[in-house]
Amino acid sequence: MIINDIDNLIAEANENVSILIKQLNSNNYIYSRNIDKKIISASLIKVPIMLAILEEVNNKNLNLDDTILVADMDILNDTEVFENNQKYYSIYELINWMIINSDNTATNVLIKQVGMEKINNYITNTLKVKSTYLQRYMLDEEAIKKGLNNYTSQKDMLNIFTMLFNKEILNEELCNIAIEILYNQRCKNQVLRYIYDPIKYAHKTGSLDYLNHDVGVLCINDKLFYIGISVYNCKNKNGNRKLVGNIGKKAYDYIKINYMP
Repeated sequence: MIINDIDNLIAEANENVSILIKQLNSNNYIYSRNIDKKIISASLIKVPIMLAILEEVNNKNLNLDDTILVADMDILNDTEVFENNQKYYSIYELINWMIINSDNTATNVLIKQVGMEKINNYITNTLKVKSTYLQRYMLDEEAIKKGLNNYTSQKDMLNIFTMLFNKEILNEELCNIAIEILYNQRCKNQVLRYIYDPIKYAHKTGSLDYLNHDVGVLCINDKLFYIGISVYNCKNKNGNRKLVGNIGKKAYDYIKINYMP
C-alpha cells in the first residue's frame, strides 16, 4: 500500500527522487528508490563534517570547550546567528549552529579548523562510504564554477546514521551528543511538514537551487526508522518541499499503524 501511495505521489509531481525508508538494524526496507544515486549534498554534508569534528575531540586534538574566533571576514550574508560582529565561540556551539540552524558561517569556520583533507579522510576511512565527499566550502560559487561540489547518496546517509545510532564510531558520549544535536533540528518544513504529532526525528535538511533533502532517524515506540528523501533536478528553482512533506506523512502514518501497539 505505501509503495503504491508513494509511487503515485512521485508520478503526480513528476520529479526526480532518491528515497530510502527502512527500519534501522533490520532487513525491512519499507520503500527504496535510487538509493545509490550520487547527488549534490547541499547541507547534508554537515552531518559527516560534525562527526569528523567530534572524532578530533575523541582523539584529544580538540575540546568541545575550545573557542574559535569567528572573524568579520568569516561571516556570510545568509547568517541569522553571527550578526553581531566578530566574536569567539566554542566548538560545541559552532557544531550546534551548523546542524540545528544549518548555518554556513559556522560550517566554514569548522572546516577551516580541521581541514578539508582530514574531514574527507574520516569520511573515507572511518565512515567507509563511497559517494560522500567534501570539495568546497559553503556558498563558494567560484568552486562550483570550477566543477567542485559536495556529494552524498541515500545509501551513504543510511550507513552514517546507522553507525551513529549503533555507537560504532566516536565513543558513546560523543555519539549521544551528536544524536541530541540532530534531534534539536530547527528546520522542520520537509519530512515533518504535515505531521502534527510531537515526534522525535534526528535529522538534517539541505537545499540548493532545484534540489532539497531531508534525512534522518525517526524514533517511534523505541523503534528507529531511517527516513531519507531527496528531490533533485527539480522543475522549480525552489525545489519541492511539499513532495517531501507528503512522502514523509505517508511514511509516518505507515510506521505508526504498523509499529505502534
